[in-house]
Amino acid sequence: MRPAHLLRSIASLAVVASIACSSSSADEFSDPDVPARNANPQGVAYPTDNVGWTARANAKLPGKRIPNLTFQGYLDSNRSAGLKVVSLADFYDPKAEKYKALHLQVAATWCPNCRSQARDTVAKRDGLVARGAALVEIIVAGNTHGAGPSLGEVDSWIDEHKTNFTVLIDVRAKRLGPFAGGGAEFPVPFNVLIDPRTMEILRIDSGYPDDANKYVGAALDFVATTPPSY
Repeated sequence: MRPAHLLRSIASLAVVASIACSSSSADEFSDPDVPARNANPQGVAYPTDNVGWTARANAKLPGKRIPNLTFQGYLDSNRSAGLKVVSLADFYDPKAEKYKALHLQVAATWCPNCRSQARDTVAKRDGLVARGAALVEIIVAGNTHGAGPSLGEVDSWIDEHKTNFTVLIDVRAKRLGPFAGGGAEFPVPFNVLIDPRTMEILRIDSGYPDDANKYVGAALDFVATTPPSY
């Protein structure tokens, strides 16, 4: 028979383990689906034809339009204003009056390359926005592979990197999953460039593109010189 103090210790460890598991699960942002805005700020309905997950193959073959995904997050990383609902329809700009390119930068807080890309984007944000770029980071996992993020992990990420662009949450890539074939182990960093005139997917890339000016700038140049596909 085990000594009573040993039994108590085992019981205590079991309780601690249970609390730890419960806490970890509870800490993950609940990320409920929220109603999308189906029109842009000017009231123009988001296009619903040619929706899919395929990037443009070349200058002649259009890509699919990205679905009107909707997230919660911090506009321009403004945590004091609280979580806001952001739909991709918010960036739909048929005449390219405000937005010339939309960059979705998918990250996880555990990912070193995501950290490097965040720092690079922070440094180059002002110049890109001046050219008409909309920069959006979407965090799909926290400090543990395939789990989270928690709201605290997102807040810490914003504070650590002093992000100056919109940061959204997509727990376990529940919305972005189709880009990578589904599943929680999303290949981060992950980047998507979109033509705001049509919401056409221009290109999709895994990995850190090293230079935000060059990467996003190519999309800005493309939109400036190429008629919309749809």
